[in-house]
Amino acid sequence: MKRRFSTYWQVWIGLLISVAFLFLAVRNIHWPDVWAAWRAARPDLLLLGVVLLVAGWGVSATGWRVLLSPAPGLRVRDTFAYICIGFLANTVLPFRLGELARATLIGRKKGLGISRALGSIAMGRVFDLLTLISIILIVALAMDIPPVIQTALASVAVGGIGALLFLVFLAFHQERLPRFTAVLTRIMPHRLAEKIMALVQGFSAGASVLRRPARLLLVAALCALGGSLAGTTVWVWTRAFHLAVPWHGAFFVLVVVNLGSAIPSSPGYVGVYHYLAVLALSPWIPDRNAALAYALGTHALNMIANAGLGSYFLAREGISLRGLKSEVAARVPETRDGP
Repeated sequence: MKRRFSTYWQVWIGLLISVAFLFLAVRNIHWPDVWAAWRAARPDLLLLGVVLLVAGWGVSATGWRVLLSPAPGLRVRDTFAYICIGFLANTVLPFRLGELARATLIGRKKGLGISRALGSIAMGRVFDLLTLISIILIVALAMDIPPVIQTALASVAVGGIGALLFLVFLAFHQERLPRFTAVLTRIMPHRLAEKIMALVQGFSAGASVLRRPARLLLVAALCALGGSLAGTTVWVWTRAFHLAVPWHGAFFVLVVVNLGSAIPSSPGYVGVYHYLAVLALSPWIPDRNAALAYALGTHALNMIANAGLGSYFLAREGISLRGLKSEVAARVPETRDGP
């Protein structure tokens, strides 16, 4: 009963936050001007942006495949499919189950274990954070970063560096894990200690790329390429809506919107995405109507791409959305099995 009550309130808190941000995004808006900006948008550049968006997912899938090495029989098209399914889950399901969904599916389908899959995803997230920090440092050479963004990035940097140090420790001190297991079994129930250690071992396997300089450099290069494609996608879409935003402005929008993904909200980041996109564009686009047209249009394109590709690959797996949610919930205990 307590768990159901907690779940209920988590859903409603996310919805309320989305409504609040959506209100901030649409206040003082003249909707005929928004509609006019939509009608004037260039379809060719909108489509090019979608192509670049999906290409960025392909780069992420390649990086994830490297992080999961060695994994015989696992192809980049497999990791791409599970990434798309994860995006679909984040778009339509509560609690942002996307990461857990793709870890569950690839762990079960490819025999990797959920813990190892989660470890590789965590490692990828650390690289993504470091990429965002690198992007904003480059952008800072061309513009003054607002203090609130500096504060948020400082928090992200501390968290990212802390996570990286933890993963480095796991990668280079795997021989100490059995001792850690013995300590845990003395201070907590044996079953709980096993589950924790299975997750730690999985994260250790995901961090093993840190011990292979060639793979580490490859993952870093792929993250840099993925970040470049994502920023270019934003720039192309600003051009589609005839917004005079410089290249560094497009990458600034990318960083701000990505930071917003940490804010609890409804599925699909409704409201949060729209307000932060309008806010990030404001130094160059004071016309909120034009900025909101961009936010609504690009969010819709993201959601269509997420839902379309995710639904295709989910159907290919022979699973419904309801089945995916149930499978994720049912497979969580299996993390104790380890990689």
